[in-house]
Amino acid sequence: MLENDEILELFKKSLTATIKSIGKSDEIEVNFVQDKPSINGNIINILEPNHNLIREKLNYIRAQADSMALEFRLHEKKIHKDYISKNDLTNEIFNAIELSRVEAKGSKLFKGIKENIFSKHKSDLTSSNLSSSNENQLVQAFRYVSYSELTGKNLSSKNYKNYNKLI
Repeated sequence: MLENDEILELFKKSLTATIKSIGKSDEIEVNFVQDKPSINGNIINILEPNHNLIREKLNYIRAQADSMALEFRLHEKKIHKDYISKNDLTNEIFNAIELSRVEAKGSKLFKGIKENIFSKHKSDLTSSNLSSSNENQLVQAFRYVSYSELTGKNLSSKNYKNYNKLI
């Protein structure tokens, strides 16, 4: 039987292979980090999983990896760059909507990803991890409303508050 550390390493290798497959590139480098997940060129930094996190939030971790791999594969950097403005809030909203577009498009391509990301968003909406600042609430409202509209999936009754913020 495999030891916990071996299971963790196998999971990380599997996650890396999945990211490269979804991202359609062997040039992707996957790093496991302690802080915020990010993409920088060909480098995808994803949260370092641990034994408890895998047991409790396996699909959540997979959804984060799926989302980043889809962003790597489907995000149009040249087009995106043309629409960036000098206003930080506008750019954050634009980035949130673009991520929703990428996830919606990827969800049509990959049914398993669709369920992972949908469950992650529902979890995020019901958790207390959502931001309390007004600007971040507005960005999050655009994020979840655009995802819901692009996929036709109702995230939860908590998402109706996001709709109301945009009216």
